Amino acid sequence: MNEFSEGPIEDDEDISSGSLTPGPEATDMELLQAQFEEAEREKTQFKVLAQRGQADFANYRKRADEEKVEILSTAKAQVILRILPALDDVERALSQAPSNEGNSWLEGFMLIGRKVNSILEGEGLQRIEAEGLAFNPWEHEIVSYIDVPGRQEGEVLEVTRQGYKMNGKVLRPSQVVVVKTADVESSEEPSKTENN
Repeated sequence: MNEFSEGPIEDDEDISSGSLTPGPEATDMELLQAQFEEAEREKTQFKVLAQRGQADFANYRKRADEEKVEILSTAKAQVILRILPALDDVERALSQAPSNEGNSWLEGFMLIGRKVNSILEGEGLQRIEAEGLAFNPWEHEIVSYIDVPGRQEGEVLEVTRQGYKMNGKVLRPSQVVVVKTADVESSEEPSKTENN
């Protein structure tokens, strides 16, 4: 009838259905495969952890460098703030000096003032422009108001103390005198509305 015995045919059927227990070689293979997959997962996890650690360290270095620059900038600004009153005194003295041509002492004093200004500008110090401009509350500090006919309200008439910026930040605001018009118009308006 059949050249094969019924035993092997049943074995093939059992293997294809998966009901047969694997032999010792299959168990070792499955174990190795499982260990390999676990090793791959661990490798991936460690790689992700290493990348995250590198990114964290790069962010730390960047933050530390930014903080160092900010600390140096703040320290420089504090030193310059302490020098500004002396610079104000030099400028006041020069503005009151007689205009005697040929006075070597006065010329030397003016040269010192220009040199100090040049050094401070080299460190990033900038004068805040104010005279003739509109009042800016971020850069100017009002010390008084003056009513001047024909001038626009809020216009800076005079700078009483020079203001300075450093690296785009206001180091010391300019003290200014500002135009303020009389409230003549505002007092007339209620009387006009009452007559109507």
